[in-house]
Amino acid sequence: MITLRDGSPVLIRQIRAADTPLVADIFDRLSDASRWLQFLGTKKELSPAELRYLIEVDHHDHEALAALDQASGRGVGVARYIRLTGRPQTAEVAVTVVDGWQGRGLGTELLTQLSGRARQEGIRRFIAVASADNAAAPGCCAPRAPSWSTAGTAPRSTGSS
Repeated sequence: MITLRDGSPVLIRQIRAADTPLVADIFDRLSDASRWLQFLGTKKELSPAELRYLIEVDHHDHEALAALDQASGRGVGVARYIRLTGRPQTAEVAVTVVDGWQGRGLGTELLTQLSGRARQEGIRRFIAVASADNAAAPGCCAPRAPSWSTAGTAPRSTGSS
């Protein structure tokens, strides 16, 4: 259990095979703007195959952490990495936080915990594709990743730790 900067208690745990409803609910509660920033385009729904892909993680090459609101038990965010084929120390990373929970430090906390898991699994570098409109991505991500670079519709920043 962690406490966000606004005092909200949140449980962060690994995604499980039974989390399809949790992941679908998080997606359903994203605004169109948040979906666009996450998927770099319009995305109205997740297909059954996409949902399966998002929850079927091996916790080594594909890890995902879910954040649950302690008060309601509902999912409020997800962070994941997927190791790149042929580049075993590099993984693509993504963080999603439902709109009502943005700005509380949840994305930063999810990425911090995901970075710890990545290091345990031998990952030393995160990469991400992010929209130039996603002002939160560089700030929450660069200082916490094993090593960090972004690319998107316009270059953002590159940082290392």
